[in-house]
Amino acid sequence: MERKFVTTKEAANAIYDLLVKVGGAYEGDRSSFVYHHSTYLPTEWRFQGLLGFGGKFYTDRERWRVGCYREDDTPERERIIAEMNKALEGLYEVHRSEP
Repeated sequence: MERKFVTTKEAANAIYDLLVKVGGAYEGDRSSFVYHHSTYLPTEWRFQGLLGFGGKFYTDRERWRVGCYREDDTPERERIIAEMNKALEGLYEVHRSEP
């Protein structure tokens, strides 16, 4: 399956800003996230944070999103996921046409 684009470093940093600020991701993992997403575009990335061990960022064919393991789901995590996914939708629209 061919990807539309490899995420730019700017886009990867914008995504990681959101993962840290809203999702509670560990700032020390930023450089690894940016490198992998601007080089390989993995389909998922475990960031954990406020979403627990299963807190992941997904790179789907037509969107970016976050989620967590169903057994770790709580009303607070559902709220965080909804907030993050709405913000990721906007980031995707801004960055999807970049080379």
